[in-house]
Amino acid sequence: MGGLYKDGEQREQWRYWLALRLVRGVGNVTYRELLEHFATPQAVFTASLAALTAAGAHPEVARAIAAFDQWPAVETELHKIARTGVRLVTRTDEEYPVNLTHLHDPPPFLYVRGAFVPEDRVAIAIVGSRVASSYGRGVARDLARGLAEKGVTVVSGLARGIDAEAHRAALTGGGRTVAVLGSGLDVIYPSEHRPLAEEITARGAVVSEFALGSKPEAVHFPYRNRVISGLTLGTVVVEATENSGSLITARCALDQNREVFAVPGHITAGRSRGPNRLIKDGAKLVENIEDILNEIAPTLAPPRPARPAAPAVTLEPHEAMLVDLCDGEPLHVDTLIARSGLSAARVLEVLLGLELKGVVTQLPGTHFALSGAWTGNKRSKA
Repeated sequence: MGGLYKDGEQREQWRYWLALRLVRGVGNVTYRELLEHFATPQAVFTASLAALTAAGAHPEVARAIAAFDQWPAVETELHKIARTGVRLVTRTDEEYPVNLTHLHDPPPFLYVRGAFVPEDRVAIAIVGSRVASSYGRGVARDLARGLAEKGVTVVSGLARGIDAEAHRAALTGGGRTVAVLGSGLDVIYPSEHRPLAEEITARGAVVSEFALGSKPEAVHFPYRNRVISGLTLGTVVVEATENSGSLITARCALDQNREVFAVPGHITAGRSRGPNRLIKDGAKLVENIEDILNEIAPTLAPPRPARPAAPAVTLEPHEAMLVDLCDGEPLHVDTLIARSGLSAARVLEVLLGLELKGVVTQLPGTHFALSGAWTGNKRSKA
């Protein structure tokens, strides 16, 4: 899982992912909308101005895409990626965290050292004060270790204080942990946490949405905090002042419809004002890991038994043609029309029939892909 490119094709794909992020006016929301319509960044750059505006791009953004000339900067970033042993995990990769896909503004890609695994879907963030008390540090350790022992991935921000305690305790508990940075992955902050970052890389992942070389500027941390909460099912605030960045993470969790938990503290302690205020506002009071596990219990339930395989489906010639076209990455309906040579009305009619048979599934942005149930069945053609 190292940072070297698997092949030239992967490097070329990353080139377009990086380039689209540099286009003036293309933020995360616009990036997501363009992907929903065109499926890949490369397709965005090859689209005409008319196609871009028809897909909803603002005319100025469409012109900026057509006139993009920062390819030397893209090449520089690609060289840095190869040199530092970092990978890009893009929105269309299977490894991309499923919890992030539900955000309104998901990062189009993440710089990653280490790896995500499917089990990271069951994750809890533990955040809090950089200048934590012995009480706060002890609570963070107990919660992180207990969650890790139950198979819950612990997510935090690699900061001093509560964050570092949570990461270390998760590792001690034999579990996984993910650190989200507000800087480039080659700029570990604080610097004394470089050994901890290496440990996390071996047993989880260190990630960032910021380009290599990015400094830990204050403007980055609200974005970092939204990724911390977005990776998880809920966020636990252990200690925080009323102006703490940890409360930004909690607000992000609320905006993302995730759980918010808070550890109560002494009413006269400044570090307790943040979590105590959250509890007043309706956050779940946490005394032990059971308070967290009870809230996320439905997610931890064992999977349902697999359904018996459906009988083979007979496909008509036009159905078989579209199925063959969909046998790969999801395709936009316009692409299916162009590649099949059929009329738009006929393609839509055939796709509807295939959906009713459970053969294809419609994805956001009018993309179509083979359904999971279909891929395991033997098909026959009429």
